[in-house]
Amino acid sequence: MIEIALRKILKQVKSSNPETRYEALGKLFEYKQQDGLEVQIDVLKEVIKTAASTFPERVDHWDNPSFYLIDFVCDFPMPEVVEGLMKHFDGLDLHAKERAIEFLLLTEDEEVFYFLEDKIVHLINTEDYNIPIGELSSYPMLIKGILDVTLDKIQFNHYKYLMYDLILSLNNSGVEQGYKKEFVLASLLADYESVKQEYLKFDPDYSTKYVYTAWKDSYLIVRNKMRLFISLMKYYFSQEIAQELNEALRFNDPLIKTEALLVCISKNLQYPESVLLESAEHIESAEMTYWELDDKNWEHLYPITERKQPHLAKTRLFYTVINSPEDEGVIRYPEDIQVVDQIETENSYGQPIRYYVMRFKEHQTEYIGWVGGYALEAGDDAANLWDGSYTDFIEFDSASIEKHKQDFFEKREEEQLVHENSVYYESSPKLSKGAWFFLALLIAHWFRQILSGFNGSILLSIFFTVVGGGLCLYELTQNKKRKITIIGDQLIMQDGSKQNSIYLHDIKKIEYNKKHIFIYNRKQELAIKFPLRWVHYDVFSYHINEHTAHLKETPFIQS
Repeated sequence: MIEIALRKILKQVKSSNPETRYEALGKLFEYKQQDGLEVQIDVLKEVIKTAASTFPERVDHWDNPSFYLIDFVCDFPMPEVVEGLMKHFDGLDLHAKERAIEFLLLTEDEEVFYFLEDKIVHLINTEDYNIPIGELSSYPMLIKGILDVTLDKIQFNHYKYLMYDLILSLNNSGVEQGYKKEFVLASLLADYESVKQEYLKFDPDYSTKYVYTAWKDSYLIVRNKMRLFISLMKYYFSQEIAQELNEALRFNDPLIKTEALLVCISKNLQYPESVLLESAEHIESAEMTYWELDDKNWEHLYPITERKQPHLAKTRLFYTVINSPEDEGVIRYPEDIQVVDQIETENSYGQPIRYYVMRFKEHQTEYIGWVGGYALEAGDDAANLWDGSYTDFIEFDSASIEKHKQDFFEKREEEQLVHENSVYYESSPKLSKGAWFFLALLIAHWFRQILSGFNGSILLSIFFTVVGGGLCLYELTQNKKRKITIIGDQLIMQDGSKQNSIYLHDIKKIEYNKKHIFIYNRKQELAIKFPLRWVHYDVFSYHINEHTAHLKETPFIQS
């Protein structure tokens, strides 16, 4: 049983022998990779309690049992886990606290958020805490509560850009635009001037190739700071800011230039039409320009009116290659990117999509790549896509175009087959409360018999043991034939020889009461009904949400 193995791990991670701790954490990682793993609540509570205890002195970066134990329990979104994390939070390692905060944010519970605000403020004031900007961005009121008492940390190096990120997120949310305007504007101008001087050292020699092959992080960090500050200028505007924006429109970096352009458009400031065209055409900024204009309902300003898909496909392939996992000593930089053909097919939901066959050069070798799939339901030249862009760095001339296409479809079929047979979640009912109650009575009865020296009729005790044990065994046998699974794109209920299923994209609503869970299809018809005790509902609903969040029409899932 997993519970026995986990209790063994909890003892091993406290060992004074680093090798024992290493092996235990490795085993814990193996269990974490298992889809649909279920663990008894009491053991999960023990894991949290152990994570908050003291451990032997660390010997390396991996030697952090507190973090790995908390990372493990965060795969089980249950109320008892939430309660345990809050109860033992103060005893956790800093990295474990960071992981716990990310998990607790998902509860979207008002009481939990009060707890988090207090703890995050305390960490900011006492530690070099890595604020989870992305996770907090959905909760502007929580951000505001944090900023209200920690804004002074904008003067500290560790927190400066984290604070600016929080301020930008709060402004973008619309909850309070121009938050603390006088203070932030003064700070913004001073910090922007400092970073701009760093940027100006690169600007004269700017080239896209230099960015990704030579300058790398030394430049990308400066670029990101510049983009952050310019984005904030939309909300902290002044005549001085207008001058800075006008200067930024003349910079050579296309992403910085595009950020400045977008602020100018939002503020009705004049800008050269040539800058807009350059942003739309440049390999680095083409997609950014299109999607930012589209998001703000300014798509009428986009200067490229025909064949947007093949144009934007080049940028999509550029970033696909740039962001490919690096082989040792290999710097990824695609050049001479061309569209050579296209494929019309369907996605897993039967919707028409298009892939572009691409050719690009890297280190004097030409490779084939694939960009798509572009959704065709919104129009033949619509830019929306279900991103499945990739390259396997197969040489373009190694086969004919038709053979490359054949290989593409064969790979899609193989991946679809693997997906359709992949078990992403599985749960079977455990023994009922009645069975556990009977077993408890039976154990107590035999314990009393032993203490009394088997006074009374032992045959009656044996009879009830055999009958009760048989009933429990029968229930266990039946439970093995009962399961709820997510396999590929389907939710499947199996009850003995009876099986019922529904595609995840066909689920309209999931509700439950004290006894059952109800799954309704798009026609509002009851498609599947099964006992609540067959699953841990919080874990079940978490997995359903995880596998449907990408859909245009997500199902209602009762919390």
